Amino acid sequence: MHSPIHYTIELEPNAHLFRVVLDIAEPDPEGQVLALPAWVPGSYTIRDLARHITEITAESLGEAIGLHKIATDRWISGAIRGPLRVTYRVYALDQSVRTAFLDHLGGFFNGPALFLRVLGQEERGHTLSISGPEHWQLGTAMPRVSGETWGWGDFQAENYRAFIDHPMLMGTLTLLNFEAGGLPHHMLIQGSHDADLQALGRDLARICTWQQDFWGESPFAEYHFLCKARSNDYGGLEHRASSALVCARDDLNGRDPQNYRRFLGLVSHEYFHSWLVQAIRPAVFSSSALDKAELSRDLWVFEGITSYYDDLCLRRAGLLSTEQYLQGLGKEWTRLQRRPGQLLQSIAESSEDAWLKLYHPHVNSANFEISYYNKGALLALCLDLSLRLDSAGKLSLDTLLARLWKDYGQTKQPLPEGAALSLIADLAGADMAFQIQSWLEARAELPLAALLARMGIALQQRPASSLSDAGGEDASVLPAAWIGAHWKSHVLGVQLRQILSGSPAEQAGLSPEDIIIALEGQRATAEKFAEKIASSIPGCPMQLQYFRDDVLYSTQIIPVTPVQDTYWLECLEDVDAVVRARREAWLSPA
Repeated sequence: MHSPIHYTIELEPNAHLFRVVLDIAEPDPEGQVLALPAWVPGSYTIRDLARHITEITAESLGEAIGLHKIATDRWISGAIRGPLRVTYRVYALDQSVRTAFLDHLGGFFNGPALFLRVLGQEERGHTLSISGPEHWQLGTAMPRVSGETWGWGDFQAENYRAFIDHPMLMGTLTLLNFEAGGLPHHMLIQGSHDADLQALGRDLARICTWQQDFWGESPFAEYHFLCKARSNDYGGLEHRASSALVCARDDLNGRDPQNYRRFLGLVSHEYFHSWLVQAIRPAVFSSSALDKAELSRDLWVFEGITSYYDDLCLRRAGLLSTEQYLQGLGKEWTRLQRRPGQLLQSIAESSEDAWLKLYHPHVNSANFEISYYNKGALLALCLDLSLRLDSAGKLSLDTLLARLWKDYGQTKQPLPEGAALSLIADLAGADMAFQIQSWLEARAELPLAALLARMGIALQQRPASSLSDAGGEDASVLPAAWIGAHWKSHVLGVQLRQILSGSPAEQAGLSPEDIIIALEGQRATAEKFAEKIASSIPGCPMQLQYFRDDVLYSTQIIPVTPVQDTYWLECLEDVDAVVRARREAWLSPA
């Protein structure tokens, strides 16, 4: 039996450094190649993780061995006659869930950020010894070999891909245990917070139990939520048997119901990925060596469908009312309709361009791109409603996921590119598959209004009442005029953040980062500027002064009638029994 690849981690919290020692018992005698992943599974952009390695050396039996860089993220050692030990330090000051962070209060790391890959030996067993401050705790789903539960010790995984898929959270942790589907679950929270643990445990159990029942079988025996509570943050990343979460600490106490529900939606999303991504695996990514971008047009399946089910799960688990759920759908549709980019980029193209665009947003992103999360979720909704309507309730998106689980989750076969469309054709016919493919490829709106109408739900629209209006509900006060720009307060006036294509602001020659100091001869503050624009007369020119690169300019802007880009959904009461029944079958708690 081959010796495992062994890593030892020691912490240097004040310097924000993880010290890693990599021991390779049987290196390539001609020179061992080592590489750090170029990207993180579940987050599709090149991250150049190797830039965080501050120093690296190698030795064999006490003698120094040369290491030569042969690419930005890989090294080759000199010839070796015995075991190879590589020692390196990784700087960790990223508070996201994708890489690594360490200070005197606690730490976190995602495996790709720390663990060099030993080329040619990825399928060997991988082991880890980790130690740190005595008073700290450690949370991870990686199988433990030694040490007390929630303490330092030794861990193991069957191969490199499994090894890097078990992140670790450390520090003074709050532990919340609960059961779902007869299996133990744990949430570990790092950071100051005043979470209502009793309510949180009850609600997490409802989410996880519903999803366990929905899929009918679990791909894990125990699950860990590793949560970092911060002043203001939000995000998550799925892993086998765990997920890494970051949230605003106030989201956990429930005092703001909307923010608390947003956190529950994040939990629901990442947990759903245990089946749809971790068990039903995209073939394109599962076979990757993580050394280059891997293009896929199918992220609507893995992220879009999951984004549709995250809040639907909350509704079916009884954690959202029908009104709250529909409010969320209204916000999603509003978000899409405010992006002119939906006429320039399809869902399939958004998926393929993820490596270049989605993870690198900028001030003009809305004008030429969309998100496969957002429009993918709305396509999943349209697919679900179409299946229900065309089959008189015999089929739904639930049916498709059950088939995906049977054919690919249970068999552990990765899902080939485009195979989801083949399954749709098999379940609902070639016409349905062709319709979905056309929605995926089209740079156009989805037929959501018509589908909702057949469910007894009206899609209503209006102008935005303010810059912070995200839609989802009606508004009593509406503006008289609109210029197609977003801005923020600035010490000199207001600073433009976004200019929509074809808008009065664009026609006036304005640009993101411009600082508006006066409108119609009066000083522009954020509040006064918004009021003056909203109450202006469409078609009447207004004189505006602004700074660009510290040079003063003047222009004329002509507000127009506000665009109807804000939506909400309304359940109609005057519907027949058939429509009411199909709506209840879709939205009633399971």
